[in-house]
Amino acid sequence: MTQTTLLATGIPSPRNPRTRASVLLALAMAGWGTIGLFSIQAGTDAITTTAWRCVFAAATLLVLSLATRSFRTSVWTRRAVALTVLGGLALVANWAFLFFSFSQTTITITTVAYHLEPFFLVALGALAARKAPRRRDMAWLLVAFCGLLLATQFVGLDGIQPLDTAQLLGVGAALAAGALYAVATFAAQHTRGIRPYPMTLIQCVVGAAILLPFARALDWSDPSWGWIAVMGIVHTGLLYSILYSTARVLSTITIAALSFVNPAVAVLVDVMVYGHLPDALQLLGIAIITGATLAMTVRNR
Repeated sequence: MTQTTLLATGIPSPRNPRTRASVLLALAMAGWGTIGLFSIQAGTDAITTTAWRCVFAAATLLVLSLATRSFRTSVWTRRAVALTVLGGLALVANWAFLFFSFSQTTITITTVAYHLEPFFLVALGALAARKAPRRRDMAWLLVAFCGLLLATQFVGLDGIQPLDTAQLLGVGAALAAGALYAVATFAAQHTRGIRPYPMTLIQCVVGAAILLPFARALDWSDPSWGWIAVMGIVHTGLLYSILYSTARVLSTITIAALSFVNPAVAVLVDVMVYGHLPDALQLLGIAIITGATLAMTVRNR
């Protein structure tokens, strides 16, 4: 974590670097917990939302990169650039799947399914280390999957409750988004030399270049562009730079544990704004997923 990142966010700097990184990442996760609200309020399709989010984020990150001289202080190697581009492709695809999921089901269901991501992250770590998945990890994954069935209301008091097509698509898209987010995080953890601002800038430029030809033009007279602008400037420009700088300081277990700040805020937003109050079985499912994920990541720290 660099001092420039701390100054940019305006957060007081604790003395312990890991404590400082944990506080910043918790705040970033809380901010991401509101993104479902912004996506729904924007009212645009997933590709358009993602493409223009990249544009606003790139503009913000260019200013931040120049202001902090991050281009000059970065070390540009082929490996670092390749990992940055790979992470960017995964990141942008993750956004598109996530926004599509929000359009198909509730914020709560999307967020709960998305946050099986720590399992994907730990699996990537095992794959990179060329180790077979542990039986205990597979057992916890099965437990978390059972929790997912409850949280998505596929299983209710009356037994199996088949989900409609929209909900199935929403859950599937959220799971795909979680897997892609794990790839982006894993790539960031293994990237050395490139500072967080230019790293995220490169990724957003890649995303904009790929998606803008397929996106709709924004209606500047409609407030929807403002919701997308906030997603680009705040949720991406500032919060992802925090993620990438803290990912190099914190362990996988800490990142996985702090990731639960996001769904907690998301569920709260879903209840307060849209009145989607989880029932008892959904809350049980969320608790099961939380417990399984923490148990699995504690073992793998």
